Order: sequence, then C-alpha cells, then structure tokens
Amino acid sequence: MLEVIQNLSSEKTTSEFGKKISKTLKVGDIIYLSGEMGAGKTTLARSIIKSLLPDRLKNIAIPSPTFTLVQTYQGKDFEIGHADLYRIESSNELEALGIEDILFNGAVIIEWADKIKNKLNYNILEIEISFSGENRIAKIKNIQGWEDRIKKFSKQVVK
Repeated sequence: MLEVIQNLSSEKTTSEFGKKISKTLKVGDIIYLSGEMGAGKTTLARSIIKSLLPDRLKNIAIPSPTFTLVQTYQGKDFEIGHADLYRIESSNELEALGIEDILFNGAVIIEWADKIKNKLNYNILEIEISFSGENRIAKIKNIQGWEDRIKKFSKQVVK
C-alpha cells in the first residue's frame, strides 16, 4: 500500500496541496480526512473544493459542515460533497446523509472519517493530518484506486 508524507508548513502550503489533489479528483472518489481538532482538515477541504468550483463561485464561503453534516457544491465538472462526521453517533445516521447518492455524480471529502471507514467501496484516499512541532504533517494513503494519482501530486515516498 502506497503511503507518502507531505509537509504542511503553513496555511498557504496546505492550500497548494489541496489544489494539487483537486486536479486528480473524479466522480466516485472519496477523500477521508482525519486528525486532531484544529489540525487543518477543513482548511485542506476548502482548498480542494474552491479549486473545483467554476470561476463565478471561487469567492463563496465554504463553511465547515459540523452542524449541517453535509454541504454540497456544484463544481465545474461534477458535484462535490463535504461531510463532517464528528457529531454522528450511529450507522443509521450515516445512511441518512446521502453520501453514496453524491458519489453517483460527484466526489466526497469526509472529515472525521473513522466513523465510516470500511463501509464504502469506492476509490478512497486517506489523509491524516498531525502536528509536528510548529508544522503539520499529512500522511497520505491509498486505500483503493489512488496509487497512480498519489504519485502525481507527491514526491516523498515513505512506504
């Protein structure tokens, strides 16, 4: 299984990394984002989403879906879902979110994805963001269907 490390030394670096990921995202893809509160999951998700929006929507606010649970955006080429599962307590709640419905015509970025792991069988990229001193580190792992694309946006192979 391919795993790479990306240094996220600033918000700008995180945003640039999100832009690289967005260039490889396609219909049916899932990105799992995990990490401590404040690690940068929402910042990375916003960058990916903004990169996929048509120019006329580039300046819209991309709120954290902590309370709405799922936000959807119409991208240039496909729909983008942004889910935050922090407050989800049961698998019944997961089904009601409509994540699989979004995947028929789009891609989904899921924060706090540990609550849904092993429940979806799609192309899945996992990004775990952690603190490393003053910086943040992203561990990027191919769960399914992302190995060639990871190689496109990352250079430092760890495993």
